[in-house]
Amino acid sequence: MFAMKTFRGRLGAIGLAAVTIASAGLLVAACGTSGGAPGATVTVTPPPVTKTVSPSPTMPTGPAQCTTSDLRLTVGQENGAAGTIYYPLDFTNVSSSACTIYGYPGVSFVTSAGGSIIGAPAGRRDISGITPTLITVQPGGTAHAILALSDVLVSNQCHQNQTPVNTVQVYPPDQYTALFAPIKATGCTMKSLVVMWVSPVTSGS
Repeated sequence: MFAMKTFRGRLGAIGLAAVTIASAGLLVAACGTSGGAPGATVTVTPPPVTKTVSPSPTMPTGPAQCTTSDLRLTVGQENGAAGTIYYPLDFTNVSSSACTIYGYPGVSFVTSAGGSIIGAPAGRRDISGITPTLITVQPGGTAHAILALSDVLVSNQCHQNQTPVNTVQVYPPDQYTALFAPIKATGCTMKSLVVMWVSPVTSGS
């Protein structure tokens, strides 16, 4: 009886060893199917990266905006009609390069060049069909705006606050330094009453 158990125990050990060896063989075979030798280094090269570069847009070239220092202001001959007096405000390009003007100037009557403002500044209005247009002023050339002063308002609603005016202050469009020119007009010292309007700058004098 004892010998029989020992024999069977040896057969079980031999069978377990065979199964272990067979499993190890399957594992080796499975690893061999990966296509690389044991211990070999496989280098993977990524595909090249394609970068699309858009060309920078070409900025349009042209004359720069007229600055206050590029311009000289003069007031043309006044012209009265139907209770309104019109004054041409002429901007002459005194620089050596062409420049552009667009929009409405800022206009006020003042006591003197650099002095106090008299009354309310001019309002904006498309006088005589003039609408904002980009104007190119060549060296020595002139552009102008129209200042319209209502003498009816000055006479009827400002009769106790009238004052003679000898100087007009004008800011060219988009500028923060003023030009000054002599003018002969009757203004109104009331800050709450607008008695004059200015058109956009247009070409010519």
